[in-house]
Amino acid sequence: MLFSKKVKKILKEHSGEKAIIEIDSLLTPIFRSAPEKLSDEEKTIVFIEALEREINNGGFSQFFFNSSGAFVAETVEALKNIGSSKFLALLEAAIAQFPDSYVPKEQSEREDIIDRIEDSAAPVWQRLETEFYRYEENIYDLMLSYISSNIKKFR
Repeated sequence: MLFSKKVKKILKEHSGEKAIIEIDSLLTPIFRSAPEKLSDEEKTIVFIEALEREINNGGFSQFFFNSSGAFVAETVEALKNIGSSKFLALLEAAIAQFPDSYVPKEQSEREDIIDRIEDSAAPVWQRLETEFYRYEENIYDLMLSYISSNIKKFR
């Protein structure tokens, strides 16, 4: 079955978080092994789901520390692409804890900076995480609407 047909089938059979988890389970393994095989629209979903997964598992510190931290700029763009305002504002506030609001792509650079800023950043990140966990914005609906609008780019 073609990938786009799988996505359409998921959209027909599931909604909300369940649909996004199913779609992400198709996309993330491809992203990890051959990211060039995904369209920008497909990567948008991967970046947002990585953000959500990391924050729910260990907060902003984990998001920035892990490999997801290499894609902070792309995650900001992904949130803009789907029309997020709340999650985008939370991520931008978390990024602002870094010097000059710059999160390096290089893992060791990020680790060094996180070590230096963690004492001051941790309380801010914890407050932002609490807001994140409220899900005051329906991120799943935003992603599903984005997917539906760009279905032809989901190969």
